[in-house]
Amino acid sequence: MRAIVAITLLVALAAFVGAKSLKEPNEKVNRLLMQQLLAKRSGANSRVAPKAPVVADKRIVIENYFTTRLDHFNSQNTQEFQLRYLQVSDFYRPGGPILIFLAGNTALEDWMVYRGTLIYQLAEKMNALLIGVESRFYGSSRPTEDTTTENLRFLNTDQILADFAEFVTYLRHEVVENEYAKVLVAGSEYGGSLATWFRVRYPHLADVAWSSSGWHQANMDFQEFTEAWGETLIEHGSQDCYNEIFVAFHVMQNLFDAERSEEVSEMFNICTPVDPEDRLQVMFFFSIMMTSIEMYTLRDNQLGDFHEVCDDLLEGDYPTAVHAFADWFNTKFLEDRGCVISDINELVERFSQTNWDSPYTEMGVRQWGYQECNEFGWFWTTDSDNQPFGSRVYLELYSELCRMVYGDWITYESIYYATNRANNRFGGNNPRIEYAHFTNGAEDPWRKISVTNTLNTNALADVIPRELTSADIWATSEDDSAELAEVKDRLLDLLSYYLYPGRPREEVKSVDVAVN
Repeated sequence: MRAIVAITLLVALAAFVGAKSLKEPNEKVNRLLMQQLLAKRSGANSRVAPKAPVVADKRIVIENYFTTRLDHFNSQNTQEFQLRYLQVSDFYRPGGPILIFLAGNTALEDWMVYRGTLIYQLAEKMNALLIGVESRFYGSSRPTEDTTTENLRFLNTDQILADFAEFVTYLRHEVVENEYAKVLVAGSEYGGSLATWFRVRYPHLADVAWSSSGWHQANMDFQEFTEAWGETLIEHGSQDCYNEIFVAFHVMQNLFDAERSEEVSEMFNICTPVDPEDRLQVMFFFSIMMTSIEMYTLRDNQLGDFHEVCDDLLEGDYPTAVHAFADWFNTKFLEDRGCVISDINELVERFSQTNWDSPYTEMGVRQWGYQECNEFGWFWTTDSDNQPFGSRVYLELYSELCRMVYGDWITYESIYYATNRANNRFGGNNPRIEYAHFTNGAEDPWRKISVTNTLNTNALADVIPRELTSADIWATSEDDSAELAEVKDRLLDLLSYYLYPGRPREEVKSVDVAVN
């Protein structure tokens, strides 16, 4: 760690400010940051989706819509809407299973049910009907005329699962014309959660569940995320890099306390200086700083990005750790293109737009923010001492954002009770389930809210070394590590066996790939 000398720091700050100030907002970065800050989203499933767009052969991947009820739990409400799905029938033979990929909190895309995925490979192997389906309020599945808070009352996990229950019944009776057809549900992240919960709630409709990096344990104060991110940074960056970030954040806090926030705002090209007396704005600023580097290192699902960031922070000739972090922030994160909006009211205004064609609704981030505020939490804080981002990002920031965006009825207490209710309904990281398989990357910070331990002999868990999110959803490849290849082979074997347990299994392997 570099020594910090107060006088040298202030002189260097003044010089740095003059060199770096850019006061036109960087709209691309501001949009991504705002998506990530409340809704934990940096685009349409960007950590998992392939970087090059996948355009499927429309003769193979057929788009269709299924009519379902707006409110499954109120018989007096007879309104209906159209749920979008994709269908691949090329491999299907009578008697084959139905494999369903749940898009979760993103729009359904062709790649989810196309060549290059493990579920496509499994469908070919098992002569299965392959389906991908959206969740209500995401993508083109729009149940209401807009996304006002009044209409978002129809957005919750119970309603989504009830949609899938009607959809599976339709597939069995109307599409394959076999009411006893075997069904597997699968998904990544929230889609993985839904797969687990659908098997828990509707075991007569789903015979098997595969959850890839699924989020299961609702957690209002998700301080474990920053802890786990720091562990991955040390493992795939360095301890010196962790220390550099630690020093930078603590020095920034000290500068705010010393009434030097304006210099810090200039140093990081903040569009409007942060008011050090406004507690919420200060928390928002530090959440931006924390989120920027977390988002950058996880954006492409590549561990090499941790090493790259550490090289940027440690190899330059900077007078202080703050200068090193500011230079990375401006040149790599912002790409020297304008300033960052740290006005929390601007975020609230953008998230409060309710038209379907407004950017934050079209991408699903307003909807997902609502679900986090009303069901799951998963708010990244600095409440733990075992992380490098200081101590200025509290739950208060998120509870206030939820209230400001969705209404005064959301409070700290309501979010707390909502997360408890979700865990009571579905079992958190210990669901009562059989014929399910759980996979996670050993370096993925989200694994802390996922099932990483085997639950029973028919609900096994794999934690894959040196992987981040959902590496196992892709088809087998020569580029796979030995451990990843082993997990994929086991998935193809186990999922086939779970669907048809009376058939002989091809091979039984150890499940102890890694220890979390």
